[in-house]
Amino acid sequence: MSIAAYCASRLREAGFEAVLEPGEAVPEETGEIVEVSMHDFSPQAAAWLAACGAGEARSGEGRLLARKGRGNGLKRVFTRQEAPVERLVYPWDLLAWQEKVMEGMAGGNFSTREGIYVTGALRVGKGTVVMPGVVVEGNVWVGDGCRIGPNCYLRGCVSIGNGCVAGQGVELKNCIIGDSAFIPHLSYAGDSIIGTDVNFGAGAVCSNFRHDGREHRMMAGGRLTDTGRDKLGAVIGDHVRLGANTVILPGRVVPPGTWTMPGEVFTGA
Repeated sequence: MSIAAYCASRLREAGFEAVLEPGEAVPEETGEIVEVSMHDFSPQAAAWLAACGAGEARSGEGRLLARKGRGNGLKRVFTRQEAPVERLVYPWDLLAWQEKVMEGMAGGNFSTREGIYVTGALRVGKGTVVMPGVVVEGNVWVGDGCRIGPNCYLRGCVSIGNGCVAGQGVELKNCIIGDSAFIPHLSYAGDSIIGTDVNFGAGAVCSNFRHDGREHRMMAGGRLTDTGRDKLGAVIGDHVRLGANTVILPGRVVPPGTWTMPGEVFTGA
């Protein structure tokens, strides 16, 4: 089961009768709201939310990912009716929502696996390999065909898509990671949303804390917006390539397709 299917099941447990399937049309009668596909759970949609005002974003296949109006509300459209779900107006709202969805998640049995330490819950998909030295402190969901470790540290709530690598000496904390993301060695990402087909060069870092301890602001809708968070990393779009030892400053948006040079400090938007 994917993280999207898990999220859908938790919505049903919360009393919602039906959840839209990915191919279903979204009715156009909806007013000034934001819609983010719970089945997509997309860093692409998150990057779009950060980058623009009113409008809508669609996938390459034309499927609606998100619609952003002038208001700040969110409603998910269910079968022939609307129901409020969460206030997912800004990208950082996805991180808070993930924590709620993954709370109490059941994990697999890794107690007999030598060299793997799990405090919390770890669920992995078909064909995923978990190497020795992996430490999990929190709730972690890994998709199909991934490679985790060796010596990888996962903490907080982390969801990782299909076909990903989180390798030697990598630390991930409270992250949402899309499909085919490669973070192979000696990198850190905290409180970040990372898109599909993203590559981290060795030692690349998404920092998430200000030295003065103040709350972060992030560019959203063309202006700096208070996030209310003292820990916030980056929103990274699809197909980004981070050179070795790149440092992304807290609260930055990295547009899709960006390449950085080795050792670059990304101050971005």
